[in-house]
Amino acid sequence: MTDPVVLPEFESFGDQTFKGLDNPEVATAATQALLNEERNSGQPVIDSPGENRLTLERGICRGGVWYREAEVRELTGADEEAIAAAGSNSAKVFETLLLRGVQTVGDEPMSQGLASELLIGDREYLVMAIRRATFGNDLEFEELPCPHCEELVDLTVPLDAIPFTRLDDPEQNEYFVPLRRGAVAFVRLPTGEDQAAILAIKGDNVARQDSEILRRCVLRIRHTDGTEVKNPPAVQLGMADRKAILRFLTETQPGPRYADFSFTHETCGKEVPLPISLAVLFRGM
Repeated sequence: MTDPVVLPEFESFGDQTFKGLDNPEVATAATQALLNEERNSGQPVIDSPGENRLTLERGICRGGVWYREAEVRELTGADEEAIAAAGSNSAKVFETLLLRGVQTVGDEPMSQGLASELLIGDREYLVMAIRRATFGNDLEFEELPCPHCEELVDLTVPLDAIPFTRLDDPEQNEYFVPLRRGAVAFVRLPTGEDQAAILAIKGDNVARQDSEILRRCVLRIRHTDGTEVKNPPAVQLGMADRKAILRFLTETQPGPRYADFSFTHETCGKEVPLPISLAVLFRGM
């Protein structure tokens, strides 16, 4: 039996690498080093806030017109208190960041409904922009041990260096995924509302989470004889077809790929995985 395709956990911002890391021990060491660095470094270096406007990959559609321009602002002490009130619930922290840090998308003020409507990748891009407006464009790490040669590394990571996936056609709402036996699935990309529905499923039942995202995002399936089934029951899809659709939804979702960041250590020439999390982006808050 193949490993199940796991929908992204919140801490990875909806970013998933299905092939996995070639060396999980290296990733573990890098992550632990980040945690140690965070505990010992105090407040991050604060640069001058950058441009607070950005262009989303999809944005919102109003009256047949797409609006992709968004504006964020620097977080204040009042925002910090609101974020702290969200406690350890990372989903609430993320939503609080969006609701307080995003001013407008198009000409529309940010709201819970608007945040739910946005693609997951657009939401993650907005959080990156909020971080840039608040603390600057660079993530600073001091004495980060290389897991290969153990040399301590001082590293500056520009947010622009984080891998980013873009949409070929921002206004495309429907995609097709080839399935086994010549069938084709027509799907849409998950939004914040879909993400919330997945997070609402209690426990670690990954199969149920997979079924929920498939139920919400698979619009119809066309078979080789031309017949179509709208909103097909996710539990009746073959495992291989389920995996193919979930992989497509994840790989096509636009936005920053925080979990895919790595750097080359010049001394030993080795590639070091350095996944970026929400805690790393806003450490010190």
